[in-house]
Amino acid sequence: MQLRTRTANELHVSDPAQRVSVEKAGNSEPEAKHTKRSLAAEPIPLPVSGIILCGGKSRRMGREKAFLPYAGATLIENRLDRMQALFAEVFLVTSQPEQFSHISANVVKDIVPDKGPLAGVLSGLLVSVFEHCFVMPCDMPLLDDQILRAMAARRHGLDMLLYQHDDTVEPLVGIYSRRCAAALEQAVFKGATHQISLVEGLATDTFCAPRSGKAALLPPHFDINSAGDYARLLGRPAVRS
Repeated sequence: MQLRTRTANELHVSDPAQRVSVEKAGNSEPEAKHTKRSLAAEPIPLPVSGIILCGGKSRRMGREKAFLPYAGATLIENRLDRMQALFAEVFLVTSQPEQFSHISANVVKDIVPDKGPLAGVLSGLLVSVFEHCFVMPCDMPLLDDQILRAMAARRHGLDMLLYQHDDTVEPLVGIYSRRCAAALEQAVFKGATHQISLVEGLATDTFCAPRSGKAALLPPHFDINSAGDYARLLGRPAVRS
């Protein structure tokens, strides 16, 4: 899924106190300290809704990325199996649900077709049983269970927790509470597709990606947008968090 990511400085935050929390998120070391106790204490499956965004048009790839072979299955099957093991409910959100009729999963159609992935996030929030949802696209297979659990452990007291690597914030990887639905609805109907402003009244923060220090390894947030990206995924090892 091709995203327009934004740097922490570009991400608009109405509340100055919230801006500080975003801009100070460059240090990844505290994440493990903050979440280690929570990971051990909270039983699986977590009371969280998993939302997998499958709405990309795959123009650069030339075929539907969700069905690319990966790890003995397909990208979407691999991600679905892993999220179903972690979260109490999981949805696939897509503008073409008929393409996923052969998969045993809850499939949700975009509530506002052709409005981009933010509309997919909104669609998932509106059907979620749980207060918090973990959102991610189907084309980031290297985001492992430890990262997902660590982010989910930090959901308490937050409305939005977005994944950050270096100075870049990924608006489509993270925790969203259902309280975000009104802000998302406004953003979508104003024409926003890949961007979201952190609005006053929502508790927000970022989660810093683990750093390996090894340039040859693919990072957890590596996404597949082209045949070349797919070849790299199959041919190179991934960073282990």
